[in-house]
Amino acid sequence: MTMGPDFRYETTLPVTAHYETVVIGGGWAGVTAACAAGRKGAKTLLIEKSNCLGGNATQALVGPFMPFSVKDKPLVKGIFQDIRDDVVLREGASGESRGFDVEILKQVLNETVEKYDVELLFHTVLIDVVKEGRTVKGVVIHNKSGLQLVTADYFIDTSGDADLVHLAGGQYVVGRKEDGLTQAMTKMFKIANVNMGEVIQYCQSNSEHFMFIEDEELVSIAGFKDLVKEYKNKGEFPLPQDYIFFVSTNRRDEVLVNTTRVVLKSGISGSDITAAELESLNQAHAVMRVLKNEVPGMERAYISTTGSHIGIRETRRIVGDYVLTRDDVLYARKFHDAITHGAYPIDIHNPKGEGGELTDIKENEYYDIPYRSLVPVDFDNVLVAGRCLSATHSAHSSARIQATCAAMGEAVGTAAGIASEEKVSVRDIDLTSLQKYLHEHGHIVKPEYVERVEVT
Repeated sequence: MTMGPDFRYETTLPVTAHYETVVIGGGWAGVTAACAAGRKGAKTLLIEKSNCLGGNATQALVGPFMPFSVKDKPLVKGIFQDIRDDVVLREGASGESRGFDVEILKQVLNETVEKYDVELLFHTVLIDVVKEGRTVKGVVIHNKSGLQLVTADYFIDTSGDADLVHLAGGQYVVGRKEDGLTQAMTKMFKIANVNMGEVIQYCQSNSEHFMFIEDEELVSIAGFKDLVKEYKNKGEFPLPQDYIFFVSTNRRDEVLVNTTRVVLKSGISGSDITAAELESLNQAHAVMRVLKNEVPGMERAYISTTGSHIGIRETRRIVGDYVLTRDDVLYARKFHDAITHGAYPIDIHNPKGEGGELTDIKENEYYDIPYRSLVPVDFDNVLVAGRCLSATHSAHSSARIQATCAAMGEAVGTAAGIASEEKVSVRDIDLTSLQKYLHEHGHIVKPEYVERVEVT
């Protein structure tokens, strides 16, 4: 196949393979999208740039899962819940705890993809896109086998950064409206050889200075503000944060630290990402020094692992047929084309420094994510899922959590399968069939939404 005029290389590549569905990105959204497409019988390829599935959960150590329930009833089940149940069976989590063991999760994800007959390519990067008008025809990828051209009937962009949409010339926005800045990035890291009993006793004896959150066997602790202030005054705490936050894991002597913060850097800039990795690792070691030097129970502790890449909360967001808004989230709006639901707060980590926003939605309520927010305006055979959905900066900050991303993925993977069966545009599928299929397969989309009048 000869590349079109918008292709950035003067070359001709043979078609390596053809699929009914190609999924770009193997995070939660990509895994569930690929599995759902495979479940519908579509020949599916999942392309992942790293060495494992799971995205931020496994590569950036982002855990535990943020809350995704209302009145203790989960809003997300389906393939996501199947995977969680398997992790529990293998002692990678306990009961309904939102924590998980990264290494066990990796293996379960691999086996789940295999179960649904999805072909998988690791260490493979999307280089470019071939399109004709509103139809994406193929993707140029690169791995140790060299440049390859893969074609497909339908494509799903779960890259997190809307890479496919970007390379295909589709519309997107970056960051908040006033200045284009995106949420702060965080390098997660684990500390081992911790005496949690002593740490908890120390914090409880100064309980007025700490926030405790318990979830089954997990304990979250936020505080240490006096220590942070002291070390900042000495020039030994180079973080735009005024506290330290960590959570226990399913290992008795281990905690996961969510404290580093890199601001004024873009997750879609090669130089910025490099600078962010360097800065965040320096920050991690600064946090470790404070805890080791000052907190009983941490004297013999050490950093056992850091995320293989920094955790990125926000980059590109596509312009879809509908843009989910802040009011949609906060006022718990429902839509006729709902494909999943969310209840997580507006959670914005200040793009410029410390602090941010944490605003709850209506109590005991949830909002819908409409199918249209996963359909790019520019294409007829492309869907997206995950944190590159069509949403405002504020709405995105709620919808970006892992469970919701997984639910979006299952929905668009199913939609691609239906489109393939019906030989139609992703816009022209039977939405009733999509919603009923998701409901029948354990995905929480209630059938009565089919009859609802859309909220605008």
